[in-house]
This record gives sequence, C-alpha cells and structure tokens, in this order.
Amino acid sequence: MQAGFPQLSRILDISMDTGAYTFPGNPPLERSGPHNRVSGPVREYVYDLRLCTQSGTHIQSGHYFLKDGETMDQVALERCQGWCRLIPLAKKGEDTTRQDLEDIFRQHPLEERMILFVTGHMEEIIATGTCSPESRSGLSPEAAAYLVEEHGVTLLGIDSVGLESRSFGDFRVSRYLGTRKVLLLECLVNLKQLPAFSKAYLEAFPLKIGKVEGTPCRAVLRIPEEGKL
Repeated sequence: MQAGFPQLSRILDISMDTGAYTFPGNPPLERSGPHNRVSGPVREYVYDLRLCTQSGTHIQSGHYFLKDGETMDQVALERCQGWCRLIPLAKKGEDTTRQDLEDIFRQHPLEERMILFVTGHMEEIIATGTCSPESRSGLSPEAAAYLVEEHGVTLLGIDSVGLESRSFGDFRVSRYLGTRKVLLLECLVNLKQLPAFSKAYLEAFPLKIGKVEGTPCRAVLRIPEEGKL
C-alpha cells in the first residue's frame, strides 16, 4: 500500500453538522450574535459559541473514561491521519464478535491501522432525533482486543454515537482502548457513499485545547484516484 499522501480525485466530508443532534445529557450547541466589540464606523460580525467536547463529529482519547488517561493535547497530530479501511457492520443491538471480524478479514485482508465502521446509524439518529439501543452496533471486548493485539489498530471510527459493547454496561471496551491509546472517532456521516471495504486517507484533527478528553473535529476522507492506491 502507498504509505504517503494520496493523489486525489475528491474530498469526502464525513462530519455531521455540529448542531444536528445532541447526545442526551450534553448541552446543545448554542450560538449568539453577531456581536460588535470594536470601536469605529466599521462593525464586526462575531459569534459566541457554547458546546461540549463531545459535540458533533468528535475525536477522543483515553481520558474519556480514564482519570489518568491520555488527553488530546498529548496526542501527536500524525496519529489523527492515515490510511483507513471502511468496514461494514451488519449487527445492530448486539456485539460484533472476534469471529465476525476474522470472517471479514479472511475475505478482505486488513493492512490499515485505522478502521471506520459503517452502519448508517448516525443518519438515522439525525433524521429521527432519537438514539435507539436496538439500532446501535458495538464491539465485544474480545473483538476490540483482537483489533489492537493482532492488527495493531490505532484509531477506530464509526457512524454512530460510539462502538461500546451492547452486552455490558461498564464501558469496558472504551476503557480498554483508552489504556492502549487507541483514538475513537465518533458521529461520522456519509460513509455509505463509498463502497464497502474502500480504502481512503483519513484526516480528523482535534481543536488545540489542552487537558480535555476530546474535541469536535472536521473529519474528511481523501479519496485516491482509481489505480493510485
């Protein structure tokens, strides 16, 4: 596989509109303005924002569930970009298992260390305004360990509000991934615009804010020209 930056035919925006959905308990995006705070005859148009670090499409590190876990200012930007593979998940309301992933990779060998799981769930959430547990996909703890221990995965993304196990309520998958410094990229959209198992170059850079578990980001896929992988 080409290791460097791809030649492009287009950029696909995989970020949701930040205010399109707010996870229960989080503050909604608030915008006030325009404000003018300069003197003189020419006014300015400045807006104030209030939002959560988990607002919209966001990237997060281990501090999310680990008190002493890695914060986003400790994450090198190089870890927020790279070649990824789009992997469809068929199971809803239950965990994708290690065996499920082994079956997938037997047919589609995994070379990349970044994976974006494709479910279509985020579009459903935005359309309905609700996040049904029965519609959410998840990873079993064994599946998460398989990706990290045997495939060296460094970033996992999904077009949903998370990829936590559907079988346990203690966030053991996210906590495990945090201890292994695997970044999580959540609330993606538009992944179904690409064929299943596509390869693309991901960029998902956090805002430069210190001592937080994550930040909103503008995640994009750079789609390589045909035959240029």
